[in-house]
Amino acid sequence: MNGNPQDRLDSWKEIAAFLRRDVRTAQRWEKKEGLPVHRHQHDKLGSIYAFRAELAEWFNTRQQAAPSTAGGKIKLAVLPFENLGGNQEDRYFSEGLTEEMTTEITRLQPEALAVIARSTAEHYESTQSSLEKMKRDLGVDYVLEGKVRRSGNRVRITVRLSEIEDQTQMWAETYERDLGDVLGVQAEIAQAVAAEINLALNLTESKRLAGLKGGKLRVKPEAYDTYLRARYHLHAMTPAGMRQSVEEFQRAVALDPAYPPAQAGLASAWALLAIAPFDLLPPREAMPKAEVAARKSLELDEGLAEAHAALALIQHHYHWHWKEAEAEYRRAIELNPGYADAHLWYSWLLLALNRRDEALQEIEKTMTIVQETDPHRLVAVHATRALAYYFGREFERAVEECEKALHLDPSHFMLHFILGRAYRRLGQGNKAIMQLQAARKVSSELPLVNAVLGLAYAVSGKKEQAQQVVDSLRAAGHKRYIPPTYFGILYAGLGDKDQALAWMEKAYEERADLLTWLNVEPMMDDVRGDPRFLNLIRRIGLVS
Repeated sequence: MNGNPQDRLDSWKEIAAFLRRDVRTAQRWEKKEGLPVHRHQHDKLGSIYAFRAELAEWFNTRQQAAPSTAGGKIKLAVLPFENLGGNQEDRYFSEGLTEEMTTEITRLQPEALAVIARSTAEHYESTQSSLEKMKRDLGVDYVLEGKVRRSGNRVRITVRLSEIEDQTQMWAETYERDLGDVLGVQAEIAQAVAAEINLALNLTESKRLAGLKGGKLRVKPEAYDTYLRARYHLHAMTPAGMRQSVEEFQRAVALDPAYPPAQAGLASAWALLAIAPFDLLPPREAMPKAEVAARKSLELDEGLAEAHAALALIQHHYHWHWKEAEAEYRRAIELNPGYADAHLWYSWLLLALNRRDEALQEIEKTMTIVQETDPHRLVAVHATRALAYYFGREFERAVEECEKALHLDPSHFMLHFILGRAYRRLGQGNKAIMQLQAARKVSSELPLVNAVLGLAYAVSGKKEQAQQVVDSLRAAGHKRYIPPTYFGILYAGLGDKDQALAWMEKAYEERADLLTWLNVEPMMDDVRGDPRFLNLIRRIGLVS
């Protein structure tokens, strides 16, 4: 191509400046992606030149082309943003911003891009040796690093995108904005990441990001700050943290009722408070509040996967509207195919409905997602798979699955919880008691564990110890909510069908959690033939 000298760039520095990248990125693009760079055929070896028009055409084509996923998805990690404010109490802000950025990038193109979850990415640092380890461990191609400095309602965010293999900085930018513009900043960063790693965004996502950049959705600074605090407490997944998250989400919603993620977060927090294993509030107190928040969130943003998943939890665990719950889970998954929680919760619904083969397929999808993006959550997926085997009366397979997962996390209480029940059905009462004692040791604040330990005592003939558990749960009920389901299960183990079914009726009136499992729970087999039990599961909608 012949062009006038003004159209020609005669050094890597000029080429890089034209492309608004560093020299190493331009050289990498020539080597790997065919950036049109020419070499002089004379004695100055290594001298190069390029034409602006050719570079512009190549760059525009690159932006429009979808990446090849023949070798698997592109993998990107968002490292924990560094808090430059110096105040450790502000850690919630940098951690929350990291997670929000992770969520934003996850939405770009799930079919082609896998984004490492924050809970896994936080185990790595920005040092070269740590990044190389991340690539070996997780197959990560790109890493986004950030630094945050906040002063009042102003925030300064510096971000850098790098390719790990070539140790190349691909793009960097600094944003200094009002905190109310932070959603626009996140959208700008997401768009830049998509451009740099060559992701073709669909029209809906492009419009959404353009709207955010244009200020279509702003958030009041105080509301966003409080929202990040709420997320921080919610992710602790402890009873105290859950309660604190509800309080913070309520403050965020009061400050800015039109911010959809805060409404969705409030819905999830309220719902989880009334679901096992936490069971901190009566469902009739928590679930209606959760539903109001979920529906408000969807009214503001129908495309928010988290709001659909929260509404699904409510339809599933409270209303027992099985078809509506399934539709909401599937909508959440459609909006965000990499949303592991939605897949896992959906598998629980399928198990409750005795659609075990479909549940196992959903569990396998969840397993694939967490293997790609969040290996630290593998143990929870193994526990759900073990639960599926347990409900299918494959008790030995349930034991094998739990024991395999214990190598990942010996303290995970659900594994001991399932093991104890499986051993009991295998007639190994002492092992059952030992496992449930281990579960209580790591999760003593969860009454569910005590209830099932009492059940193990009961069915092992240790009636006195079982009655002590009943008495302790009754005493605890004066201080906190104890679902009637727990007493129903305990009395079933003690062989008192009348008391068991009376407590289950009380649970039905309260719409207590765990009733969803009644039709598949082996511990209820001794009362399964009773007409009162059949009538109960029919009213719940578990059988026609």
